[in-house]
Amino acid sequence: MFRRSDPRDEPADERAVAARNAATQAFLALDDEQRAVAEAVLAAEELEIAPGLAEAWREVAAMGDAATEAYLSATANRPATGSHAATAARSADERALREIERARETIRRFRDSHARPLDEAAYARSSVPRMVQQARTALIEARTAVEVAEAGGTRSRRAAERLTEAERAAGRLEAPGARLREHLQAAEHTLELARSAATLAAEAPGTAEAARTALRSIATRRSAAATKAGRIQPALSSLRREFSEPCSRDLTGAEALAHEAIAEADRAITQTRRLAADGDWDEAADQIAAARSALGRAEEHHDLVTDRLSLLRDVRADPGQQAADARFVLRDAQRLVVDRGLVAEFGPVLDAQSVRLANAQERLTGAHPDYWLYLTEVRGIRDRVKDVVARARSTPPRS
Repeated sequence: MFRRSDPRDEPADERAVAARNAATQAFLALDDEQRAVAEAVLAAEELEIAPGLAEAWREVAAMGDAATEAYLSATANRPATGSHAATAARSADERALREIERARETIRRFRDSHARPLDEAAYARSSVPRMVQQARTALIEARTAVEVAEAGGTRSRRAAERLTEAERAAGRLEAPGARLREHLQAAEHTLELARSAATLAAEAPGTAEAARTALRSIATRRSAAATKAGRIQPALSSLRREFSEPCSRDLTGAEALAHEAIAEADRAITQTRRLAADGDWDEAADQIAAARSALGRAEEHHDLVTDRLSLLRDVRADPGQQAADARFVLRDAQRLVVDRGLVAEFGPVLDAQSVRLANAQERLTGAHPDYWLYLTEVRGIRDRVKDVVARARSTPPRS
């Protein structure tokens, strides 16, 4: 019995095999190139790096898909043996190869034309696993740092809060259906919060020591502020006795306000001691800052009264000195305006200040002149003149 020969038993045509191999290698290269660009385009679209890029890619991708179909058709159920079959197979493979090469060239041109956004998107996409791993590592380090701080008796409330926020952000690292941007943002946010928590925990011993030192020194400042507050009323009495009522009107109640501020500082100091005993050094530091601020306000009320008294005594001793200083500034401004040819623009304003100064001097009459009004007016004149000088210097000279 003789059986009919099976084409599959015949030796393959070498040229057909070569054509098939060439088409296959080109197809594999096309598949890699198309997939890489498609992923970069998708990443660019999600990151909103280059609007319209995805639409431009669709036409290019269609050429790649068509070349893929041509290759699959050429290699499906086509033997590469037998003279007639081998010739047909070789021709189909060569046609597929040409389509593949055209598609690859189109993809390369697209890749070159949009290199910047594609490279940026590809880098971002490849960075996600690294960023996620960095975030997870930072989270572990932050947990350790917070635990070490607490075990050492220097608990940091802020560090614990940041750690909680970081763990909440880490829950979005593997969120199903999340886009690339969301993954990156989650990783960056987790990393930032975890590093902040670790830093705060590491700084906790220093914060605790600073709070302890501040507690020791703030008592001295509180005592000094109380002494100053006790001087306010005598200074106010001197102001009212030596000068007219308007000179101290805005300072009424300064002593009461100073004592209120000291009482507020006392409450903050008490709270600081309680927090320090509990090991809550972050909050203790905040309360120390609040106490300092309150003491600063108490000192300010004292300074406003005592400085006013000293200043008004100086003005009373030589009221003409204030006017002389203002007149000197005014004359300098007038010379500048004349030298730059800007009299029309600024001359009337300076003339008005000269009249203002004369009027302020004329009002210094009676047994108790209003020296505070006089001083306020002179200061206003000097400020107005300085403003004119600044504007004149920024204005081009007139020929």
